[in-house]
Amino acid sequence: MRKLMSLLSLLFLVGLQVSYAQMHTVSGIVTDKSDGSPLPGVSVVIKGTTIGTATDLQGRYAIEASPTDMLVFSFVGMKTENYTVGDRTIINVALESDAQSLDEVVVTGYGVTRRRAFTGAATTVGAQDIVDKTDANPIKALEGTVPGLQMNVSSGQPGAPATIFIRGRNSLNSGTQPLYVIDGVPVTAGTMGMRSAENQTLSPLSTLSPADIESMTVLKDATATSIYGARAANGVIVITTKKGRSGKLQANLTVKLGMEMKPSIPKSYRPLNADRYTELQVEGLLNDYDLYGENGNAAYYNDVLFGGYFPYTPEGMKEMMYAYLETDGSTSTNWLDEVTRVGFVQEYNLDLQGGGTSETSPRFYTSFNYFNNKALVISKDLERYSGRVNFSQSPSKLVSYGFALNLSYTKTNMGAGGGYFTDPITQAYMQSPLIPVKDENGDWNFNTLNGYNPVAQRSKYGDKSEAKQYRFTVSPYVTINFREDLIFNSRVGIDYYDLKEFGFWSFLQPQGKDMRGMGEHGSTARTLLSITNTLSYVKTFNEEHNLNLMIGQEVQKTKENLTYLAASNYPLFNLNQVANAAVPSSASTSKNDYALASFFFNGQYDFRNKYYFSMSARADGSSRFGKDNKWAGFWSIGARYRLSEEDFMESTKSWLTNLTVRTSYGTSGNQDVGDTDYAHGWYASRNLFGFGYNYNGLPGSAHEQQGNPDLKWEQTNKFNVGLDVSFLDRITLEFDYYYHRTKDMVFLVPISRTTGLTTVPKNIGKLENQGIEFTINAKVLRINGFDWDLSLVGSHNKNEIIKLSTDEPIEGAITIVEKGRDIYTFKMKKYAGVDPQTGEAQWYKGTEGYELTKNYNEAGKRYVGAASPKFQGSLISRMSYKGIDFSFQLNYSFGGKIYGDNLSYDEQIGGSGFDNTTRYVYDHRWQKPGDVTDVPRFVFGDGSAANNASTRFLMNGRYLKIRTMSLGYTLPKYITDQAHLGTVRVFMTADNLYTFCAKNFRGFDPAGIGANGIQWWNYPTPRNVMFGVTVAF
Repeated sequence: MRKLMSLLSLLFLVGLQVSYAQMHTVSGIVTDKSDGSPLPGVSVVIKGTTIGTATDLQGRYAIEASPTDMLVFSFVGMKTENYTVGDRTIINVALESDAQSLDEVVVTGYGVTRRRAFTGAATTVGAQDIVDKTDANPIKALEGTVPGLQMNVSSGQPGAPATIFIRGRNSLNSGTQPLYVIDGVPVTAGTMGMRSAENQTLSPLSTLSPADIESMTVLKDATATSIYGARAANGVIVITTKKGRSGKLQANLTVKLGMEMKPSIPKSYRPLNADRYTELQVEGLLNDYDLYGENGNAAYYNDVLFGGYFPYTPEGMKEMMYAYLETDGSTSTNWLDEVTRVGFVQEYNLDLQGGGTSETSPRFYTSFNYFNNKALVISKDLERYSGRVNFSQSPSKLVSYGFALNLSYTKTNMGAGGGYFTDPITQAYMQSPLIPVKDENGDWNFNTLNGYNPVAQRSKYGDKSEAKQYRFTVSPYVTINFREDLIFNSRVGIDYYDLKEFGFWSFLQPQGKDMRGMGEHGSTARTLLSITNTLSYVKTFNEEHNLNLMIGQEVQKTKENLTYLAASNYPLFNLNQVANAAVPSSASTSKNDYALASFFFNGQYDFRNKYYFSMSARADGSSRFGKDNKWAGFWSIGARYRLSEEDFMESTKSWLTNLTVRTSYGTSGNQDVGDTDYAHGWYASRNLFGFGYNYNGLPGSAHEQQGNPDLKWEQTNKFNVGLDVSFLDRITLEFDYYYHRTKDMVFLVPISRTTGLTTVPKNIGKLENQGIEFTINAKVLRINGFDWDLSLVGSHNKNEIIKLSTDEPIEGAITIVEKGRDIYTFKMKKYAGVDPQTGEAQWYKGTEGYELTKNYNEAGKRYVGAASPKFQGSLISRMSYKGIDFSFQLNYSFGGKIYGDNLSYDEQIGGSGFDNTTRYVYDHRWQKPGDVTDVPRFVFGDGSAANNASTRFLMNGRYLKIRTMSLGYTLPKYITDQAHLGTVRVFMTADNLYTFCAKNFRGFDPAGIGANGIQWWNYPTPRNVMFGVTVAF
């Protein structure tokens, strides 16, 4: 027996020795096949065992394996690859993207995280969804596609900025816009310049070509945003640009040509044509006589006002109107058509990318883009030139480096400023259709209702408002691998933005004519410098515990130089530089700067790819605050639990692919405190003195701002709980509930006037937002090459003011900001329609009840709803079959109110004489006893209170919009191979095709209204149709 045991032991030792002799170390790098970038966190497992490892931040791995083993490389968002070891010691793997899993990778700005390990809330939009949109501002591609993101674009002007609220508005008086990060570097994104208050401005983000963007990720909750500390209370939008690919040089050329047209304007909001206008004005003149002449004033109206020349008959009133307007009645001018056109849009993009096949080879991506938009409204154009170079190289295992560089030049011609009379859309709705654009001599006709001719103002020698943007951004970086699990990264970001503006009110308008022209020049130069250093530690213990730690330090410095000059009285209309003017009217310069210093930490841990935990902390010090409040801390914790991986869920795996719950809590800050229109909010904690108060040739200074040294950060506490479910690998659901509470909101509090000032900023207010959001993705069909995917996005947000600076609400003419109510609450007099017997307007008397009155002053203000929508989102459909692809996006919103401030002019009941009006007034006006309507009797020259603010102009803001539609065809490979080409795709895209809106809506587009729900004469969002081709060489 003893001999037998000895023999067995010998055989075991020999076998063990042979086994160990066969085992050897296999190492390599795992990269993304699309761009050659390393993939951290890729799972590398010996098939059929639990033995495995994960790649580090540089995509490197090492594992002990035998020649017969098979290595399985898997990563969320990528297709799994299997490799037999054999006698190889190096196996480099390039994983191919699984397009259906794009959203499963989250880019946070400081790194990349697998969605399955991400404890927060974020949404990613891919490259195709971005380039399918036609706007010059790529941020508008997020509209409707991201749950919890509300986008308000109140101007359809090319490159116009978009106001974005992520999970509601988190402040009343301070900054409300998200932080934008491009390739790891924070950038300037807010509107600037002397036209920003008039919405006649260009978004700095429109300098970025959409064709260069790989993805945009919206970070929403505390886990995702608190790492950005003082800048993240309003969320973060991370933009990742395209990187170089390994392998041979590849070129892609895209050409787009298209048209820009007026949107689908509701019939009720169209200006009257000449026939209807004439009929209505004559009716108004006759009603004027009926209203006043019967009271003994007939002689006055016949003999004094009109000199007895025009009897009060329909024909007489028509002749009187023709005489007043100096027309024979044969003209029929559509002023809206005169100030608009079928615009022309063209875009050309060429990108080159490539790199060597070895690990140490450099990789690059470079692009050149030209965009030109001859816009819908005449003289409002945009032209952009941009270029990008992204470079990276890993010459050794120790170090890697690279940079991202972008250059752009953008020029816009915006016509005159957006004031009351100078705006072309305003004038298009006011001017009489009986007045011609030019007189009988072919000269511009200024015998208009108010002396303005909007077509002349947009002519060659008319008003000017030009802006030129120069932008340079660069972000070099270096990465040092001290060990496979210890990596240092340093990145420098420089964002230089230079805006040159020129405005001129010409001789072809009353204002400019009286002053012999008025001109202004503005210059804004802003530089943002940031330096970020991080040290990361990534380690897997016992093949079950995965740890990812990062500490970092960051500094940011922003400098701004502003210049403004204005003058009047010019020698000639074409010598319109300020230096040529005889009368200088204004000159100012200013320099502003602020700095931010930060230290931060981020940690992630998971056990068996089942239990995930995260934590982050950040300390920010800002020069905006007093010495006792310069520093503040922000933090977050998060957890994620994959129930579907539990053994007790084994029986459900055939149909329940994934079941995960996650939650997070933490804080983010807002350093953009104070009234940002006053000293930029950069110096709200300081006393400021202004110079230029000169007297008798001597310089003077005055106290302009009372600072508050105790002023501190606004802070938002964020809670989130989410559920992720996947059925049969075909249907996925992401559901989130969130609660945000902002405290220490800054208000300007009144102080004693004996100080010579009126207010001081203080931390007082509180505000909360809570809501739900969801995304449902479904692979509807997979039949014989026909694929059909659907996505439904929805969100609901409820905001409430918890505390104001005083116990009294802040009440405007039609709005109120009050404790316990929505930020955008409407409060106004409630309109009760028209008296069916007399045609007079009626209101509800007092503040409650249903008693009617015809005296506007007896009506009391009532709460009548809010502008904030109750629910909004989109439905997105994508289909493909044998090279044909078709997609569309429908955006929807309901539950919000819109107040048509412009309608008190557009729908006047004769109050402004011969101003034009809309079809709604014509079609719904009271004409005879018994008519039940909401439009009063039309009376010429009647300054009726019916035109005053009331719910007469309050509308339902619901809509369903065909936002985007795209049809494409990719040529078969056998055809392109014969032409020695790569992929060739021809396509057509259309934006803003049609909007279904509420019956009582009178405006261009309910989606094109500001967040406050107040409609003015705005530049309509155009309807775009583009045709294009993409060729890969």
